[in-house]
Amino acid sequence: MGFNDGLIYNRPPSGDMVVQRVRVEGVTCPECGSDDVRRYPIGWVRGPRIATKCQACFYALSIDVPTREDAWPPFRAATWDWPASPAERASVATRGGAA
Repeated sequence: MGFNDGLIYNRPPSGDMVVQRVRVEGVTCPECGSDDVRRYPIGWVRGPRIATKCQACFYALSIDVPTREDAWPPFRAATWDWPASPAERASVATRGGAA
């Protein structure tokens, strides 16, 4: 880790990173029946997601793409959820007619 990384990515004051796991009211786990279901951000192989999981058995009720209100990831680009332009889509045919 370089000097610049220390300036940009500061460590939390306590030394621990804590993720707020927000309780989802009125939902029970279909696997174990527990009512301790929480929603929180995760890093996933397909990109950042919001997980809704049972805290008793860790059954995943849903893994969703984060919305703007979720603010996850915290430093994402302003154009994160914009639709791709035709130049960025691989399935668009070229003007010459060849795909």
